[in-house]
Amino acid sequence: MITRIEIDGFKSFLSFDLDVPPFLALVGPNASGKSNLFDAVGFVAAEIEGSGGLLGAARGLPGEQFHRVAHGSAVPGFVVSVEALVTPEPGSVVPIRFDVGAEMVLKIPRSSGAVVSHAVQRIPEELLELMVEDPDPEGTPRRTVQSWRRYSPSPAAMRRRCPSADRGPLAADGANLAAVLGRMAGTEALADLAADLAGVVPDVIGLVPRVERGECSFDLLVDGQGVVPAALLSDGTLRILGLLAALHDPDHPGTLLVEEIENGVHPARLGELLRRVRRRITVPGGAEPLRQLILTSQSPIVVAEVYRTEPDALTFLDTAVRVDPDNDRVSRVTVAKPIQPDGEPGTFVSPRQVRKYLGAAA
Repeated sequence: MITRIEIDGFKSFLSFDLDVPPFLALVGPNASGKSNLFDAVGFVAAEIEGSGGLLGAARGLPGEQFHRVAHGSAVPGFVVSVEALVTPEPGSVVPIRFDVGAEMVLKIPRSSGAVVSHAVQRIPEELLELMVEDPDPEGTPRRTVQSWRRYSPSPAAMRRRCPSADRGPLAADGANLAAVLGRMAGTEALADLAADLAGVVPDVIGLVPRVERGECSFDLLVDGQGVVPAALLSDGTLRILGLLAALHDPDHPGTLLVEEIENGVHPARLGELLRRVRRRITVPGGAEPLRQLILTSQSPIVVAEVYRTEPDALTFLDTAVRVDPDNDRVSRVTVAKPIQPDGEPGTFVSPRQVRKYLGAAA
C-alpha cells in the first residue's frame, strides 16, 4: 500500500509531494499530470523489478521522461520516491521507501539524448532483518512493487479465451480476465463480485466462469436474455467486470491504479460503482490484506460522490507556471491541491470552490 509519493524532475513534476490514503481520487483537467503520476509509480516498479524504467517507459523516449523547461537551464536528472507499507507476515505492517532516479549525461537536440539510470533503495532495519531470513532476499521489494498494478483495460482482449494455467493477477489490459474468474470459481469472492456487478450493471443476475480444453471463458446471465457469452458483452460491462475482478481477487491484493474510472459507465450508475469499489479498500492494522485504489477522473459525478462520502480522499491536480530565480528556469509544473478550509492561497481547494465547481458542471 502506497502512503506517499515524492517526485522532482520527472515529466511535469518539480518538488512535488503527495500523501496517499488507502482510497484516493485524483481529479483535474487534461494535461494536469494525472497520467504522469501513474507513470512515475510505474518507473519505480520497473526499476526495482529490474526491467529498467527508462527503456521500458510506456509513454515517451528515455530522454522525454525528464522535466521540460520553457526557459533557463535544463533539469539534470530526476528522483521519484515512493513510501509504502508491506505485510511480511499476517498482522505485521512494515514501512518501506524506494528512492529511484535517473540523470541526463548528454542531451542531443531533436533526440532522446543519452541517459544513465540508477536505482537506490532505502530499506528500514526491520525489513532488512526479515529479508535475511527470506530464501529470496530481494523478494520483498520485488513483491511490493509487483503489487502496484495499473488497470488500462482493452475490451477486445478481455473477450478472448485464455489459458487456464494463468494464475496471476489481472493483467493491465485485462487479457486474462477469464482465467482470473476461473480461478475464483466456487468461492465467496466470486459470489461477492457477481453481487457487485449486478448492483452496477442492470439486469445482470449471474456470472459463470467456464473451463474447456484448458482454456477459460465466461458468460453473464442477463434477466430476460439468458446466457450472454463474453464475446458479446459491451465494452463498458467488460471494463466494470475487470475492475471488480481485480478488487475482489483474494490471491492478489495490493494497489490498483485506474485512469478515468468513469469510462464506459452510465452516469446514473457511476456513484454506485464508486460505493461498491470503496468497500473493497482496507486500512492498515486490520485483519484483511492491504488493498488500495488510486483513481483519476474528470467526471463531476466522481467529484460529487467522493466529496460527499470522503472529502479527504479527493485531490485536485492542476498546472502552474513556476519561476526559479536561482537558475532562471521557467516551466509548467503539476501541483496538488487537497480540500481544506484554509492555508496558503493556491495550495488548496476550499469546500466553497468544490461546490462552485460542481455547480458549474451541472
